[in-house]
Amino acid sequence: MAIWKTKWGWRAEFMLKGERIRAQGFFKYKDEARQWIKEEKANPKQSQKKSSSIDEELSLWSLFQNYLADCKVNFDKKTFGEKKYCLERFYQFVGDVGIKNIEPTTILDFINERARKQSNNAANKDRKNIKAFYSWVQEMYGIMYDPTAPIKKKPHTKEPRRLIPIQDILKVMLAAKGHDRVLIGSYWHTGARKSEVLRWTWAEDVNFEERWVRLGTKKNRRSEMVYEKLWMNDDLYKLLMWQWKNRNPKSPYVFCHMNTKSKYYGKPFTERRKTLSALCKKAEVESFGYHDIRHTVAKYLNDLQKVGLKKVQQVLRHRRQSTTEIYVEGNYSDTMDAMALLELEKVEKIS
Repeated sequence: MAIWKTKWGWRAEFMLKGERIRAQGFFKYKDEARQWIKEEKANPKQSQKKSSSIDEELSLWSLFQNYLADCKVNFDKKTFGEKKYCLERFYQFVGDVGIKNIEPTTILDFINERARKQSNNAANKDRKNIKAFYSWVQEMYGIMYDPTAPIKKKPHTKEPRRLIPIQDILKVMLAAKGHDRVLIGSYWHTGARKSEVLRWTWAEDVNFEERWVRLGTKKNRRSEMVYEKLWMNDDLYKLLMWQWKNRNPKSPYVFCHMNTKSKYYGKPFTERRKTLSALCKKAEVESFGYHDIRHTVAKYLNDLQKVGLKKVQQVLRHRRQSTTEIYVEGNYSDTMDAMALLELEKVEKIS
């Protein structure tokens, strides 16, 4: 029997018929470790059964495959790809070992290496993805063991997002023709995420009579699609009405491939990055992305039009106001009156 203390808590193990049985995880108190050994020894058959089944069932490779199969169903392609990339690198780092044999120090070494080679931000993403994996293992297999628990997020300096001049967005919309103009205009008039607009269907997401568009996202803990409606202003109404009159009559999607010779004809777009890049070049403005439009909408409403933060949060459909604050950070016009009081001319009048 062995009980020893680590910086994360107490560990415990004992020998059973020549086989080492180790507790999966850490105990807060030494007495808890003693009690675990006592209970396990009282049920030797159960301990032996656990030991043999866990080794076969809980290899890292096996669990990764099961987890990623579940993720592929529950997450979008981008999120799934991020998780897969992280876990593949982690598997190469530790090898095919039993999950209970992975110590916090092993994960810390993996994350530190990522920070050295890439950045602290990239290391934090790996920490988040590995932590999500262990959370899934706990739920599916009942193993209350999370070696990521003592590992803290690394500090990192976030690069400020470039605020796209509104004039540049207007130039791009004017440079766009036909369906492309409707697409860019839809992002400006809704502040939507890229995927939200591209998945629009005429039957469910656009209502001309009641003047609303519906936007759906999986940005929640359960990764469930949640829909909200936004008012359709006059400009968006005109754009979408033109799109309706010039739609592909056989496709349910608002934005779809229109080339009749393409094998994707009638299918929805999944990516329009090249289109926006080409339009920026045509309009002779610095290139920007669809999500930049969303940030600019937030800052335009809050900083220039003085729309309250709560209302901007409703437009962007954020669950937390703190998220909206990230979108409007860097606004400085609210300080204009106060800073003007520091002008020497005004100071001299007082003195």
